[in-house]
Amino acid sequence: MRTLKKITLKLFILSIILTQLPLLSLFCTEKDNRSNTDIIEQISELLNKVSGEEQNIQIVKTTRLAPLKKKDWTIILYISADNDLRNFAIRNIKQMAKIGSNKHLNILVHLDIKLTGNKKSTRRYYIEKNKILHVNANDPTSQKMDSGNPETLISCCKWGVDNFPAKHYGLILWNHGTGALDPRRGRIIKLSDLFTFNPQTNKVDLDRSIGFLDFINAQQMEDRGICWDDTTGNYLSNQDLDEALQKVHLEILKGEKFELIGFDACLMQMIEIANIIKKYSKIMIGSQEVILGTGWNYVETLKPFLDKSLSPEDLSKHIVKSYKKTYGKITNDYTLSAINLEKTDKVEENIHYLAQTLAFCLKNQKNKSVKKAVAASRNKLVCTHFDEPSFIDLHHFYSNLLDCLKYIELKNKDEETEYKNTLKRILTEGKRLIESLVLKSTSGKNLSKAKGLSIYFPTRRIYHSYRKLQFCQNNDWILFLTQYLNT
Repeated sequence: MRTLKKITLKLFILSIILTQLPLLSLFCTEKDNRSNTDIIEQISELLNKVSGEEQNIQIVKTTRLAPLKKKDWTIILYISADNDLRNFAIRNIKQMAKIGSNKHLNILVHLDIKLTGNKKSTRRYYIEKNKILHVNANDPTSQKMDSGNPETLISCCKWGVDNFPAKHYGLILWNHGTGALDPRRGRIIKLSDLFTFNPQTNKVDLDRSIGFLDFINAQQMEDRGICWDDTTGNYLSNQDLDEALQKVHLEILKGEKFELIGFDACLMQMIEIANIIKKYSKIMIGSQEVILGTGWNYVETLKPFLDKSLSPEDLSKHIVKSYKKTYGKITNDYTLSAINLEKTDKVEENIHYLAQTLAFCLKNQKNKSVKKAVAASRNKLVCTHFDEPSFIDLHHFYSNLLDCLKYIELKNKDEETEYKNTLKRILTEGKRLIESLVLKSTSGKNLSKAKGLSIYFPTRRIYHSYRKLQFCQNNDWILFLTQYLNT
């Protein structure tokens, strides 16, 4: 999940969070039957009050835009804010309006949000500099949509692609996220739930005393995944996301791919998610760790477009660099990376061969030496893991296992030598492939060995939804996990 956190006055980020409090009035007004014009006026007024900054933002209702020439980029932000993140959605939209669409770029926002009296509303915006054009005001089919329904994401992408032609298309999914797993139960995480202020470092630290999914499942609330909708209780499971993006890829993009798909959400930068996204995008951007409620800084993210256009690779690297600039001074528990999805197949193939080789070694081990070597390599005291402890950094695990090969003993000495050499070759090649896959990665001091890509590796049992992933249908990693946990 995208994380909200508790911060004291000594920390710079507190000023950011405190400025969001006035936005509560946007969703808590005296009348429930306000017109669309009233809503526009309220949002406009509040946008201009955020942080007390001198930025006059106007929201304009429009039935259509003049035909637009084809630009280099159209970036679609699918903002699922019918939940606790709605105030941060307003802040991020304001950041976008500081840059605005221009000759290089179209900035589009699909905003699903809860208004007065728990009435949900959907807005589609074209963001200009200091101006927000409400372009779906007279479309009755798009006023109340469910961000957890695959058809809504498909509709959003169709609107963006059909009306705003571009050479490159980018899609950013903005919401909570739970990585490769779809929890049975989940909850909104409040400010104090995961982060606490550390006076010794003057930064916020992540509390790792309880695992992320254990924390969620202990709350006995409704199901949560990514792009969840508080009103309907729906969310996009990994299967839903695959279904929606497949239709966008085939029917809307006519077989072409997005240049990049980004997750402004927690825990999504995993090989299992890349296995889905690689079919529909060339680059994926996301965090291995949970992220702060303020999310990406869209002023920094979009700033280069004020002067020039960027290639997809350069834009992806810039987003990662901007994330470091924003959060490096706030916390030591952050990550963001951009990966080249066109190289994902080779990494998956390497994992598959590793799993097969380890499975053989587990069956033929002596004194449980293989189980012990793997356990030592994956141990959370030595292997980089994240707020969900079953998500580990793949590169760091490979490095640790290489160091532990000397402890492996098999019943047959000739096979022992052969398979240890095979493991050494697979792991060495795997590290090289991961390094080649990651275009750019950044991480805080507490996660300094995170190299940009995670994998699921539980220590007790395999989570119920994991086996449903397409990754598990084509890769023996799941068979290795099953054998390892049962040995």
